Amino acid sequence: MSLSLGWFKQLKQEWVIPEVIPERCVHSLCEVASCTRCVDACPQEAWLLDDASLKIDTSRCDGCGLCVAACTESALVGNSPVVEVTPAINRRQFLRKALVFSAEDSMAPPVALPLIPFVPMLSLANCNGCDACIKLCPHQALQLENSDDEQTLAYRIQAEHCTGCGICMDVCERDAVEVRQMQPVDQQVGNTTIPLVQARCKACGSHFHYPADGNAVKQHCRICAQTNHHRQLFQVY
Repeated sequence: MSLSLGWFKQLKQEWVIPEVIPERCVHSLCEVASCTRCVDACPQEAWLLDDASLKIDTSRCDGCGLCVAACTESALVGNSPVVEVTPAINRRQFLRKALVFSAEDSMAPPVALPLIPFVPMLSLANCNGCDACIKLCPHQALQLENSDDEQTLAYRIQAEHCTGCGICMDVCERDAVEVRQMQPVDQQVGNTTIPLVQARCKACGSHFHYPADGNAVKQHCRICAQTNHHRQLFQVY
């Protein structure tokens, strides 16, 4: 009998231990990702995150499911935490409570504007147009748009696609990207288009682009601007 109970407990624990889907985890998409949501949410400190991998100590995990709910990328599969729902009051209790409130107190408060959970923001003065955030965004919340004749380029921010994974901030070498949380829709930050200036580097001859607003006219690409562009060594694209 004890053997059966031990087997059942072990089997039950295997059911509730979260499973990682590597292709969804931001650490598989970007080596410098700083997301620690699952680690921070675990009350048992069962998650172990280092430079090599994300692992879980099964002896510590109690299957609470808080890490599953905390992961915005749905990279963890397991039990979701149980939410306690307050039981509804009956009609008599409702009428009794309604009589307590005066007409002044019962006035409904102003309706709050809807909020966007995560909104990527670009600092135009800091952005050098390297496109690192564009290339690594797993949900296309940041995109590079071009016209049919490729004469007009622009960055487009679509906040409704953003999950707040933070990869864009992790890879930006100039701290030009910020992900703000719970922004009102009326601030026109949900869907933004940022025009880009296209130019040709006078040193290496490569084409580059950068935000039109907040930047002075640039004659050199970001690589030549950081190095001695007078030397006879040019970048290859």
